[in-house]
Amino acid sequence: MDKDLLNEILSNFEITDNLKTFKKISSGYINDTFKIYIDGYPRYILQKINSKVFTKPKDIFYNIDLIKKKSINIGITLVNSKLNLPYIITNNSDYWRLMNYEYDSKTYDSTIDPKIALECGKVLSNFHTSLEDIDLSEFKYILKDFHKLPTRIRQFNEVCKNINTETKRKYSNLINTINILSKRFKIIYSSSLKLRLCHNDSKLNNILFSKSKKGLYLIDIDTIMPGLILYDFGDTVRTLVNPTSEEETDLSKIKFNKEMFDSFISGFKTALLNIEENERNLLPLSVALMPFMHGVRALTDHLNGNKYFKVNYPNQNLIRAKNLIKFSQVALKNEEYMKKIINS
Repeated sequence: MDKDLLNEILSNFEITDNLKTFKKISSGYINDTFKIYIDGYPRYILQKINSKVFTKPKDIFYNIDLIKKKSINIGITLVNSKLNLPYIITNNSDYWRLMNYEYDSKTYDSTIDPKIALECGKVLSNFHTSLEDIDLSEFKYILKDFHKLPTRIRQFNEVCKNINTETKRKYSNLINTINILSKRFKIIYSSSLKLRLCHNDSKLNNILFSKSKKGLYLIDIDTIMPGLILYDFGDTVRTLVNPTSEEETDLSKIKFNKEMFDSFISGFKTALLNIEENERNLLPLSVALMPFMHGVRALTDHLNGNKYFKVNYPNQNLIRAKNLIKFSQVALKNEEYMKKIINS
């Protein structure tokens, strides 16, 4: 990204600083994100919203504004544009937003530190407890059927119908595994579970920490909308208890770290007191559901030409798919252990 172009974009916001340096943040798979430095210090996060994924960007800001109007602190501080809007629209219809950077903060892509797991539990618990009684009818659905596995399986099968025989043979083991495992999660979608306002992307690197490892709040809140608490629980836990990255090719390294799970549950206790029994019973299964669903989506995208997720190298989506589905299998083997800890 050209520095002059970024300066031009920044000039549309209510800030007086001149851009000195910037750094592209490459950990996300959807939006283009930049850390903006002023006089050598990080001051802002500038982000271009991926309008191919988020086809109605204004709905994102509507939901965020709705939460703020209810005096619920979700951490994010958007800088208004000179038109007094929380975003700008460029001549080529790109949506950009600017957020204040939380100085002296950090995120983790992976960790084996039980204190981090404990703090993640507290952050997610506080998030759901604060939103417990909010009226869901006012909120927009940002992405339709975002975490509906039946929809993801249907999309996957449609793509598989269009691939040639050689490709089907090449991926036959993975395709068969998906078809078998998908049946395991039907109980989630046949149960009458309470809808709640959820983050829907609460993985570890979307939780902000202080330098002293205190959990602050969830970031990257584009997907806040009604959903199941299972989605947030499963997404956070799967990124905590698996010590490997999603792009690890040695699948034998994929494990389930019980100590990290125990610590997370210790932090999540308050939220556990407020959820219903049928939700509680399915929490362990959600730890397998979320990586499985992400894996199905990654393989679907790989077979479809990488049109959804940003990829930095060939087969990145394929590697992620194999990794995530393997962890889903590992999580299923630990389902009884998770039930015991949750109910202890």
